[in-house]
Amino acid sequence: MIKPLLSGIGIVVLLAWWTNKQFNGTSGPAYPKKPVNIVVPYPAGGGSDTFVRILQRGIEDENLLGQPLAISNIKGGSGTIGSRKVKNAKPNGYWILCSHNAVITAKLSDTVNYGPEAFAPVCLTGTMAMVILVREDAPYADLPALLRAAKVQPRKITFGANQGAPAYFTTLQLQNHLPGAEFSIVSASGGADRYARIMGGHLDAGIFSLSEYIDFRRPDDTPPSENIRALVVLSPERHEAIPEVGCSLEQGIPVYSQNANYWFAPKGTPPEVIAHLSNCFQKALQNDNVINRLREIRVDPVFMSGKEFKNYLKESEQLFVKVAAKKEKNLPNFPFIVFLITVLLFAWVVIDSFFRKGKIASPAPVIEPLEPFDPRYRTAFWCFFVLTIYVIALQSQLIPFAIITAAMIFLIGSLISRWNPEQRMGMIQLALLTALGTDFIFTKIFSVALP
Repeated sequence: MIKPLLSGIGIVVLLAWWTNKQFNGTSGPAYPKKPVNIVVPYPAGGGSDTFVRILQRGIEDENLLGQPLAISNIKGGSGTIGSRKVKNAKPNGYWILCSHNAVITAKLSDTVNYGPEAFAPVCLTGTMAMVILVREDAPYADLPALLRAAKVQPRKITFGANQGAPAYFTTLQLQNHLPGAEFSIVSASGGADRYARIMGGHLDAGIFSLSEYIDFRRPDDTPPSENIRALVVLSPERHEAIPEVGCSLEQGIPVYSQNANYWFAPKGTPPEVIAHLSNCFQKALQNDNVINRLREIRVDPVFMSGKEFKNYLKESEQLFVKVAAKKEKNLPNFPFIVFLITVLLFAWVVIDSFFRKGKIASPAPVIEPLEPFDPRYRTAFWCFFVLTIYVIALQSQLIPFAIITAAMIFLIGSLISRWNPEQRMGMIQLALLTALGTDFIFTKIFSVALP
């Protein structure tokens, strides 16, 4: 058992830290009063992370914001864990998200139930052209030739595009352009994986960023079986970095795809905060060092904000919606499966409790039982009920993580101990230390976002 003095000191210290975290730094005329957190919903070192760090450096070098920018790489769920963190954050300007079209496609692929409409759009900063690659010895001269082959042999040509990702919806658009054309769409973990599969003959084609193509492309004297070729740039015009590669419009297929870096804040963020952030990003894109670094990673320093940005988002979403109704639904309903397993386990506990009660032999004579018989299923039921309320509360974000977690630990502990008054104070200490300590360790030390 934790000594009362030590646990009391720990609770006081953690409560002081948590109270300061909750109530310090609300948005006001002096915004920002503290560092602004940028959530990159992908691993460190990736394209999105590299782009954000370039802008971070430009903003901090010129002190455009007046406060540091703290980058949090909250990966997982195809970008949805990080996006949910910002969506549910306080709308005070201290949590912002940098993502791309995955914010749109995650909703259309039923990964989450929200899209751009759940955020306050800040601005667009930078775009990158997308290309379709094949191995250089492939028999396809351009994109129309690839689509014709996919029509002649439906689902025989393997095409790399992660299901639910923007590239997946672009692939569906390409198929719709030529009725009867159908690829065998294969998911891969990233550009490097798709490239390795194309070189190994396990993929016939795939969508890559312009930067990936230039990095993966080998010298012209490389044998065709060891090199790659770009069939098309998915844009209305050719790109200056690869002027020899035709664009999709001139090949007669007006299907476009590009990575655009979107910035979002929680819905309800004050307009003056949105304007301030947007102004900082716009000025950063005019920084010579930023421009040079973006050129190195083949990102075009395009900027949009306000109504122009909102219209761009709307048009992009409409393009994906056109093919969303025809998307494949091969993934199982994981939430339902988890719910079903939980219900079955609970039913098993109830049934097992009844059987155990029926098999209990007549007890030896005793003068007085210590306490009345209490079937296990009752405790299991109430614990299950408390956990259900806890999960719902976390999902709604109406109550801070530390408070609802402390309440959950106290209630379940009290249920298991049958509300023993002698253990109540210890249970309160345990609940507070566990909840506040978890909040501190994960948010302060490991920088992991909690609900």
